[in-house]
Amino acid sequence: MRLRNELPETIETERLVLRAPHISDLDDLIAQANNWNVLEPTANLPFPYQESHGRTFLGKEQRALHHPFVIAERGSDRLMGVIGLYFHDDRPTELGYWLGESHWGKGYAPEAITGLLGAATAIGLTPIRARVLAHNAGSIRVLEKTGFTTIEHTHSVVERHLGKPLLVMEWRA
Repeated sequence: MRLRNELPETIETERLVLRAPHISDLDDLIAQANNWNVLEPTANLPFPYQESHGRTFLGKEQRALHHPFVIAERGSDRLMGVIGLYFHDDRPTELGYWLGESHWGKGYAPEAITGLLGAATAIGLTPIRARVLAHNAGSIRVLEKTGFTTIEHTHSVVERHLGKPLLVMEWRA
């Protein structure tokens, strides 16, 4: 967990700021996350995404295994999505992210991932893995653009996607 604590509080890219979640993000969080197209490919976000879910997420200031960042556009500082790393004792760190549908197709996801991977590189955090449903071509493309390669073809054990084909992808500095 030492490396988790070495991640910066804020990561800036050309168009984005990755920063800690704040209670002031609640309305934007609910507006962006409460969309089946956004949540369906995620492993654990509930649908419908309600205020209580947002408050629970935003209230977890000290997370033991998860280090989330809000994806916000420079200047507006409004939540567009969430990206983060999940730390495990028995396997590599995992990347997770989602972006509000109105922000898809504009290059924000690869930019946010690249920014987070740069911070990971700076603290010596490698490898990083990501799990993606095999039918999620957009997310696979984003991960490939940012240097992830497929290392395993398997099936999901997450209830929402139980048995569906899943790719395990990996990035190394």
